[in-house]
Amino acid sequence: MKLLTLTKISIISLMIVGFIFSISTYNYDREVNRIISSNKVVMITFDDGPSACADEKILDVLDKYDVKATFFMTGINLSKYVNNTSIKKVVDRMIQGGHSIGNHSYYHNEYINNQVQLVKELNDVNDMIKHVYNENGKKIESKDIPIRMPYLQYYRGLGYVQKKVANPYWVRGYLGTDYLEEKTGKEEILNQYFSHLRNGQIFVAHTRDYAKVWLPEFLETLLKHGYAFANFTKDTPSYYLNYGKLGS
Repeated sequence: MKLLTLTKISIISLMIVGFIFSISTYNYDREVNRIISSNKVVMITFDDGPSACADEKILDVLDKYDVKATFFMTGINLSKYVNNTSIKKVVDRMIQGGHSIGNHSYYHNEYINNQVQLVKELNDVNDMIKHVYNENGKKIESKDIPIRMPYLQYYRGLGYVQKKVANPYWVRGYLGTDYLEEKTGKEEILNQYFSHLRNGQIFVAHTRDYAKVWLPEFLETLLKHGYAFANFTKDTPSYYLNYGKLGS
């Protein structure tokens, strides 16, 4: 009888410990693909910048339609902010215009066998992003900087990395082939994006000159059908939490 009671206590204890562990790790080792919302809202994001020329053209299109985007930047490109006036100008324009800046690692490598290096790169790029926000009179914390892995790579063990960089979310989304530019062509790029349109969709695009070819029609079509565009900039109408929460 005593043995049975002790066994029950042990099982209950293990269940409690497991429950506590699940809560403590819930925000880690996960990825998000969309905004969970019944509203007609999407995100448009651009990887691999900043590029003075390409991003300037992208911003011109976004401003024309009053759409706010998120730019996931590599550290090796963002490092030019200090000495390259053209890069500084375009990044400052993003921040002052209410767009969001995200972390896309420093070197855009594959990191499956080098988590220590990945942690260092992500923390370094977070510091760079905080610096450029500060230069524009704004403050941002690491936990509020969205992160996207190069090549959308995701593997077991990233939960450890996420804890180390104090950011619980890896942002994915729908990736078309806009990065192949002229080879894919405008019509195919638009077809890919439109065929994956749903409430809360996060679209993955790239900082390329060719964006000026397909982006106007993409934005115009979605706006015509009543879609709003969200990003990660707090205290603005475009902030994603105004529409819902991030989810898979």
